[in-house]
Amino acid sequence: MKALPLLFLALTLAAPARAWQPGDHELLTMPTAWTMDQGSSYFTDYELFFLNYSYGVTPRTHVGVFTMFPIVSEFINTVSLGVKQNWLDGEKVDGALWGTYTPDGGMFTLGNVFSIGEPSKSLHVGACAVMGLNDSNNHTEWVGMVGYRGDLSEKGSLLFEYYNSSSMLDDGFNGMVNLGYRFRLQTVSVDFGGIRPLADTGDLLFVPYLKATLYFGGNP
Repeated sequence: MKALPLLFLALTLAAPARAWQPGDHELLTMPTAWTMDQGSSYFTDYELFFLNYSYGVTPRTHVGVFTMFPIVSEFINTVSLGVKQNWLDGEKVDGALWGTYTPDGGMFTLGNVFSIGEPSKSLHVGACAVMGLNDSNNHTEWVGMVGYRGDLSEKGSLLFEYYNSSSMLDDGFNGMVNLGYRFRLQTVSVDFGGIRPLADTGDLLFVPYLKATLYFGGNP
């Protein structure tokens, strides 16, 4: 038992070896296992409507706040708190746990992701459980995800994601794919792409997707 506090400190304070680039915390929407330097932070705007700010408490721990853009006063009901903890910092494989909690409605998410390879060419595999703490039916939704990043240059990357969930599988749904491109500079990255269900959508090809991240601290 005496070894547990030492193990916790090692998992929390040991610094990842790789350099951080803006946007490395996730692909288009899927989290990666990577974490930024202690004292660094980022601000991300999704589709102009959703906002996220996260801070590196330690080299392996992120804490953050997620909310809708304050268009109306009810935006406060969407505020969610999040944390990501890198627990595996290997030469070619990283692992991280993440969790979110939305006080309004009692929504809780707990997941894990593995990132395999270097950021410039990497495969990501993750799963999470989504639970409503106030749900009288005690229903848990399971979500699986796979993603890929391939850098075309120092400033550009191709991004791919696939999602599916337990309820969608029960309905015979084949999942969702997200395709996009990331352009980055020293302290900013911009992702643009499209989201498409793997189903007959008539004339609909892709729902447009746009995301921007501003990185604070360090020298990415």
